[in-house]
Amino acid sequence: MKRYIIAFVSALAVSVVAEAQNVEVTPLNFFSHGSQVCPFVVDSTLYFSSNVKTNITVNYYDESDNRLFQLFKVPLKNSFPAGSPKPAMKRHNRPYNQSAITFDAEGKIHITQNTKEQSTIQGAPLAIFDYRSLNDRTDGIESETRVRFANAGYPAYSPDGNLMVFVSDAPGGRGQTDLYYCEKRNGRWTMPRSMGDAINTTGAETTPFIHSSGKIFFASNGRSDSKKLDIYYTFRNDDGKFAEPVRFDISINSIGDDFGFYYSDDEEWGFFTSNRHGRDKIYYFKQLFPHFDEENEMVEENYCYTFFEESAENYDPAEFGFKWVISDGHQYNGLEIDHCFAGPGDYNIALNVLDKTSGEELFTIADYDMELRKPEQVNIHVPENIQRGKDVVFTADDKNITAFTPTTYYWDFGNGVQMKGQTVKVKFKKSGTYRVRCGTIADEDWTVKLCTWVYVTVE
Repeated sequence: MKRYIIAFVSALAVSVVAEAQNVEVTPLNFFSHGSQVCPFVVDSTLYFSSNVKTNITVNYYDESDNRLFQLFKVPLKNSFPAGSPKPAMKRHNRPYNQSAITFDAEGKIHITQNTKEQSTIQGAPLAIFDYRSLNDRTDGIESETRVRFANAGYPAYSPDGNLMVFVSDAPGGRGQTDLYYCEKRNGRWTMPRSMGDAINTTGAETTPFIHSSGKIFFASNGRSDSKKLDIYYTFRNDDGKFAEPVRFDISINSIGDDFGFYYSDDEEWGFFTSNRHGRDKIYYFKQLFPHFDEENEMVEENYCYTFFEESAENYDPAEFGFKWVISDGHQYNGLEIDHCFAGPGDYNIALNVLDKTSGEELFTIADYDMELRKPEQVNIHVPENIQRGKDVVFTADDKNITAFTPTTYYWDFGNGVQMKGQTVKVKFKKSGTYRVRCGTIADEDWTVKLCTWVYVTVE
């Protein structure tokens, strides 16, 4: 029986480990030989596949005398691997490839592996198999998502469990391998559909991953901006179609093949596979600056308002007058008035109708409560005059942050410079307008973040 291996040929080109101002990349030397591919994280455990030799007496090879891929796992501590990899499955060293593992929204296990001679899918050497648990000693059950007479594998499942993306070389596809998707309806997956020409190229699209943000990451070597496998992402538009892919530009793509991508929910760290140093290895990357999903423009505190009541126009001004009564002790006569509150608080505003002859208050035509709160934001203190080529001091404060206790402050000055600290000093080399961002993270919960931005003009 033929043994098919799903691996990527290592490139001979060698590149320097990617290092940039906003990300650091660390190679993981799990084994001194063999390849390690397709990382996936669940329950603070990193899973991956490797063709490293694990048995002294019994080892399985494909027709090209390459060892078959098996699954491994290693625990994570603060997102980084801690300890030595161990076999992921209770039954290890199987006589067929297990080239990738993933878990769906319900925690079910799905493994990309070779089909066997007794497979009901004739002529398909690679398919998706479902397992009850890591202790499952069977050969798995073929997934209901299958492509007849073609390879299918590397499934990715959305966090809500309703979308699945996988790789196949099905007839009629556009390239070497294409991305297909299924949707769950009434508890079952729909028939696979191509993700379309916006995603698939005449080259290879492979190893998809669906992030909690809705972004779908994948690798491709068929796009105009790369001759090797690089990591891209897309997302689904409101019309159900997939957006034009964007090259993932945080300096992890290299001159080699980069694929098998995993990204943490907070977009702070992740793993990917690369052969930039000659053989497929897993790399860990960490954002040196946190990602802020939501950014708001800083607003100046202003508690001055103009009050006007439209219904009062129905009263004859020759007979009736108007009196505004505000709970902070102020009163004003007139239909339209301006008032500045001392600061945030809960206030009541009432408009009374007066008899213009006697001055008697007849009745109230408007009465409402007004809640004034400070804008929840990082306050950015900016010098009035900023000169290019000269040091400028920026300061942040937490006077308007009530929801949490901030940790340190993260600055992005819009000119490629990023810094940490409550007070920082920066120099702008060119004149122009810059969007300066300052964000912080809750000390109690790293998922709680706040980011504010302002425009500054450099003369």
